[in-house]
Amino acid sequence: MPPAPRVRPYKDFLTPALHRRFARATATLFTLCYAEAVYIGEWNSLIWSWFPFGRAGIRAGLLFIPAFMIFILRVAQLHVGLRTSNSAYETFKRYAVRGQTIQTAGWYIFSAYLFSEVYIWSASKDADLNRIKIIPRTDRPTLNEKPIYLTSYLLFLGLVQTGIHLYYDYDRIDMPITKTKPQASSDQQANTVPPPAVQLKAKLPTLASAALYRAVIMAVVSPFIYSLTIRGYAWSFTRAWARIFWNLPKSGALPSTRPFHWSVLLKTGTAGFLLIMLWEVGNAAFSAYVAQEPLKNERPITYESKDPNGSLLTGLKGKKLQTRAFAFWELVYIAQQFQGRRKAIFEDIDRKGGSTWSQIRDICLEVITGIDSRITEYQAPPVTAKPADKEQEVPSLPRLSGPLKDGLKEPGDIFTSTPPPKSKSSGVAQAVGSFAKAHGQSPPGPSPQAKRLLEKAESAVLTPKQRQEVEAQGFSALFRDWATWLLKTNVGWPFRQEYRRRIAAVVLGSPYGDAGIIVDAIESLTKLAVCSLAEDKYGNVQRDVRLIIQTLTTSIMRLEAFKKSLGFHWTDVEKKEESPEVDRILAALKGGLSELINAFGDYSEDLKLSKSEMRMAREAATPAPAPAAKEMEQTGR
Repeated sequence: MPPAPRVRPYKDFLTPALHRRFARATATLFTLCYAEAVYIGEWNSLIWSWFPFGRAGIRAGLLFIPAFMIFILRVAQLHVGLRTSNSAYETFKRYAVRGQTIQTAGWYIFSAYLFSEVYIWSASKDADLNRIKIIPRTDRPTLNEKPIYLTSYLLFLGLVQTGIHLYYDYDRIDMPITKTKPQASSDQQANTVPPPAVQLKAKLPTLASAALYRAVIMAVVSPFIYSLTIRGYAWSFTRAWARIFWNLPKSGALPSTRPFHWSVLLKTGTAGFLLIMLWEVGNAAFSAYVAQEPLKNERPITYESKDPNGSLLTGLKGKKLQTRAFAFWELVYIAQQFQGRRKAIFEDIDRKGGSTWSQIRDICLEVITGIDSRITEYQAPPVTAKPADKEQEVPSLPRLSGPLKDGLKEPGDIFTSTPPPKSKSSGVAQAVGSFAKAHGQSPPGPSPQAKRLLEKAESAVLTPKQRQEVEAQGFSALFRDWATWLLKTNVGWPFRQEYRRRIAAVVLGSPYGDAGIIVDAIESLTKLAVCSLAEDKYGNVQRDVRLIIQTLTTSIMRLEAFKKSLGFHWTDVEKKEESPEVDRILAALKGGLSELINAFGDYSEDLKLSKSEMRMAREAATPAPAPAAKEMEQTGR
């Protein structure tokens, strides 16, 4: 037998594909840099302004440096899947103190600084943005505060953009949950991911309006921030650096006139808009090009491998979530569109670790049953410490004397059991002593003075109605009302544990969860099983259909029960029982199970499926009624 071909890792095919997409995104970003370079330059000659080897080309190359820094940041922090947590505050605690947060701020601030230098160098003389200007009549050089303010303004924008980048999680590759959709004219599938150029064209108006809004707001706010925080430090630092090259006056006092003329604010707003457009378009282009289907020349990217099935299995078993996401995406396309690859999977039975089908089956079932495992772990009662074992009885030492008070009725109580009084006077004394001991050992109550102080404090803080509520229900109910009022405001929003967040954290996993991988595993497994009726000549897949139907049925019943039993947290003031990610997974489970029932329902006895199992499967595969239908059922209309 010829030796088996060497299995190349999936990343050997995925990485070149990502590099090609990265190059296309870079070309798109450079086009924007060139357009901005023409805009901010001098318009002495229309032809030379657009000439690629003139000043415009040089400016475009310089502007591309701060824009390309965002691409470096995206590559370093790229990830797939949603950030799952119970609340926004929990997400903030988890990611705010990480090194990636500081790295993000550093790249944006450095990008803003380089852009400011290029903008100042490219500005015309009429803009008055030179670092040094000549004082009229004296011809003495002095420091110009306008470029200092412009640089500070752009640095403020860098910090704002850092917060937006982290809040909206720009580092995530936004892959569609459902990768394909049926065509109306044929049985083939049409890709749901539009071309990157179409995506950017659709997003451009939104990006431009957001950039303009952000630049104008910061242009209004930055003069106050600049004057109250860094004006003196920025002036001193720039002056110390400028004195190395120019002979400036010894006096380092701040100028009395601040650079907040309307023309300066207009220039800063324009510069801010151009910089934000570089950032936003760069991020959008990177996401649009990278999140494309894993195809090359309309074929799966592992098609050129000597062992396509082996390379695909290495991707499905990969440790990185993004590698597995692309591998499952390719598996969906193979299961739905490429008949030749499906047959190759069914016929590849002599492979280390089992046939290709059995390994794909195990991988997909592991992804599906992972939902049940996470639900079980969430619903498991908290582990409590086991009670300590009873101490072994230690043999006592030999008794040297008899027990105390052997003649008493209760020999174990040496304090309360006393001999009976011998006379009437001693009996009275004993009764008085017992009364004193009883009152001395009881817990002391609040004194009348303390009670009066507590009543004054309540009357000063609480209204009469609130005092009645406190007397009726206690302080906990009043605190709950205050907390609920705060949670309804924007200040309390980060602390809400909303239904959608909580159920996604359980079903998708943590810290990142991708619903697309789960949907891909369901659709791939069911489509391969259905196609095996005509394409699996060995009949290996039919033996596993019973297990697949049972797994999907169990997952549907478990997920639906969990959705109903989860309930609302007391901080969820909106109480919206919605979760698009979980609903899409549930729809994929029901759709896949329905396909299997339609395809294999007539062979249930051959598959060793009992009538009760088929009945449960049909009930589980029944789609949930629409909201309007539910309302009509409840109202009886």
